[in-house]
Amino acid sequence: MDRIAAERRSTQPPVLETPAFLIAIFLCVFCGAYWLLLTKVYYFTNAQTAEITLYLVCALSIPSTALYLYATRRSRRERRNIHPPLVMSPVRDRKIVSKAWDDSAVVLGYDIHGQPWLWPDEVRVMQGIVLGMTGSGKTTLLKNIITQDLMRRAGRWRTGTRSR
Repeated sequence: MDRIAAERRSTQPPVLETPAFLIAIFLCVFCGAYWLLLTKVYYFTNAQTAEITLYLVCALSIPSTALYLYATRRSRRERRNIHPPLVMSPVRDRKIVSKAWDDSAVVLGYDIHGQPWLWPDEVRVMQGIVLGMTGSGKTTLLKNIITQDLMRRAGRWRTGTRSR
């Protein structure tokens, strides 16, 4: 038992040498010096010093937290267990569908980041199977594919271009 405890002690550095401890000591010294500077040099009261400190902490932490949340939004969205439904504006959806039609593809849907899932016509000529549980959207998927095909062909017919 003593041998295992000795091995643990030898692998862990002393608390005084850990980076967390050194950072904590630095922050305490900095806060003490800041407090002394405001109270002894600039003659602020303790309440005024506390108020100024609170304003500074808010002025630094709120923008940095907002920036952090903005920078990590994609990874946080991917780690989420339950993904909320994606809301796509009709204008953006029309642009994406028309771009997909120009590339000879249909839009199957969108991922959690709003990027379209395209199904090119070269792949569609092969056999495919749609599997899923009851109510998972198989019929809706097929109806949307058929609707996009009809709209794509009818749109070309109306504008005077020939369909393939």
